[in-house]
Amino acid sequence: MALCGSLTADAARHGFAIFVDSISHSRVSAELDAYARSVDRQGLISEIVVVTPQVTPDSLRSVIRSMASRKQSPIEGMVFVGDIPIPMLLDTQHFTSAFKVVQNMKRPERSACPSDRFYDDLSLKFDFVSRDDKKPLLYYYSLRPDSPQQCAPTLYSGRIKSMDFYGKDRYENLRDYLRKVVRVKERAERLDRMFLFSGSGYNSESPIARQDEKMSFMEQFPWMRRQASSLDYLDHKHTTFAKYTLMSYMQQPDLSLALLHHHGSPVKEYINRYPDTRSTRDQLEGAKSFFRSKIRNAVESGTPLDSACAYYVREYDVPRHWFDTVMDSASIAADSVYNERLDLHLHDFDRYRPNARVVMLDACFNGSFNNDVYLAGAYVFGEGDCVSVIANSVNSLQDKWCDKSIGLLGLGMRVGNMVKYNPYLESHILGDPTFAFAPADDRLGFDINTALVEAPASFWKKQLRSPYPAMQAMAMEKLADMHAITPGQLLDIFTSSTYGVTRFAALMNLSESPGSPEFVESLRLGLNDSYELVRRFSAILAGKNGSPQLIPAIIAAYANSLKGERVNFQLQNAMQLFDYRSLIDELESQRPYRHSYDEAEMMTQARNSIADRFSSKRYDADIERLASDNPDMREVKSFVRQLRNNPLHPSADKLLAYLDKCPDEALSVSLAEALGWFDYSYRAPEIARRLAEVAADPARPQRLRDEAAKSVARLKK
Repeated sequence: MALCGSLTADAARHGFAIFVDSISHSRVSAELDAYARSVDRQGLISEIVVVTPQVTPDSLRSVIRSMASRKQSPIEGMVFVGDIPIPMLLDTQHFTSAFKVVQNMKRPERSACPSDRFYDDLSLKFDFVSRDDKKPLLYYYSLRPDSPQQCAPTLYSGRIKSMDFYGKDRYENLRDYLRKVVRVKERAERLDRMFLFSGSGYNSESPIARQDEKMSFMEQFPWMRRQASSLDYLDHKHTTFAKYTLMSYMQQPDLSLALLHHHGSPVKEYINRYPDTRSTRDQLEGAKSFFRSKIRNAVESGTPLDSACAYYVREYDVPRHWFDTVMDSASIAADSVYNERLDLHLHDFDRYRPNARVVMLDACFNGSFNNDVYLAGAYVFGEGDCVSVIANSVNSLQDKWCDKSIGLLGLGMRVGNMVKYNPYLESHILGDPTFAFAPADDRLGFDINTALVEAPASFWKKQLRSPYPAMQAMAMEKLADMHAITPGQLLDIFTSSTYGVTRFAALMNLSESPGSPEFVESLRLGLNDSYELVRRFSAILAGKNGSPQLIPAIIAAYANSLKGERVNFQLQNAMQLFDYRSLIDELESQRPYRHSYDEAEMMTQARNSIADRFSSKRYDADIERLASDNPDMREVKSFVRQLRNNPLHPSADKLLAYLDKCPDEALSVSLAEALGWFDYSYRAPEIARRLAEVAADPARPQRLRDEAAKSVARLKK
């Protein structure tokens, strides 16, 4: 107990920096002081730092570095209030989950990722590129070749970037928000009510994925099994216009946490698609709506109305009178109102009062704080009790561990640590990063935030036996960072734990040792795990690893289509990265359909699918094109970009050979970068050796050498 006693919040006295621009400071100084005192009451020592217009991201980063390294009250985190310079990061797409645009400095804002990893990960190295001509708050930086090539934040951070909204200017909204967060913090509420939403088209709309997700939250928050707590779920299919049900639930006054899975934009949450048809009348109305949309788009593009109507009458054999009113104002207005009701828009917030204290927007662009107005800001600066939002500044992958460490929120972890320990480049806290729920367990005996900063390996080894899977998961990560746990020990946890959350954490920690036999074994076993997320990520990582040892398990899993729609989708994607002949030979040898009603038919379908879509055979033409004397360079460039999502392990030798002879410098740089995405591959060591030779070759162009060096660093996990 002496150890736990040393990890109390009172014993820590770490610092916390509040950076605020000079105008905001002059407008809301009293509210800032009150906010700082609320931070102090959490056991931190707050410090308000006024940022003048002359401050650049580089100079601000220097201040942060000195505050983090000082002996007296070093800061553990910070918040940026108001108009603080925004780093726009280039050459960092491997730090994101899905952002893979072609960089073009003629459109810099679309080419870079707005990210405060520039400030909170002090190990990264950047070169300044330029300041935006139109938006002077934006500063562009390029990741240096000699920088670490993985994100590992030193601190946590948040943004309280206000905006003109709700009929109030940004300073009035900022003032009201600061008052709100102080008020909500004073309640010291526990996390005992959660809401989960699944929008259209997300994760293949897999019911198994959603069922297992809800069960996993019962592991993360075991106290929610009590009668007085609740974990409620809404699927977009439950109603034609689910946004109204969603908004109604989000306005419940005692809602602690909401996790919303959907697609998004800077100003919209995509909630519903057109509903599934349940009758012939529904099918007719759906068809008519489809044609109206197509015809109007054609007319807007310059096609005469009669020609557009005639095309659809001819192609679909439908009656012409369906289109008699297609361009009437009443018809257009009715369709516009219908479509508007399908999604949640910024203007809905004039009456929408979200009360969930913490909201996770698992969507693209909802957190794009580089814009003057952004959807996550509408949650934070609204009149409800929402104080912290976790959202993405650019597009975001559906299949990512978006809720990593979420269970620790219920044990008192500050929201900022959610992103610190899950640092996708695009993920940010919008609002107060110090917000924390009161621990659900009065007998915990230590402060989780202090433990995250100070606890030694001996403490985390004890937490491997914690009754809370979320604590076990963090213990594995901490011990891995300290090199105090082996792949063998992680595999033992993976094979023995009864908690899906713990097994998944063990799998993800094993993925940081992709060359180990234990990792390959975990993937082999994980494809048949009882927890959907383990199965899904085992399929994803099997494709990224590519070891031929996985082929028997892959064929067995492929033949079992009841593992979940999203698992099947990812498994089929993974199979494209394995050798065609090896997959077919295993199919014939294993005969996975031998107990099926019609084995012959199932085997024929499997052979055809593997040949046509689900094996390396689909890339044969691309590989042959590389070897030709005069390939179509546009097609070659397109193929090279595909490699970032599809590390084609069987063709690694041919890709490296093409790198040696590639006549186009820009393309060779792109290929060297793409080879860095083979970081989970069983062939990563040999790829790294070849790229190291390129990086060391003075006869090569410097751009190519720099990119090869970055890829080598990425490949050496």
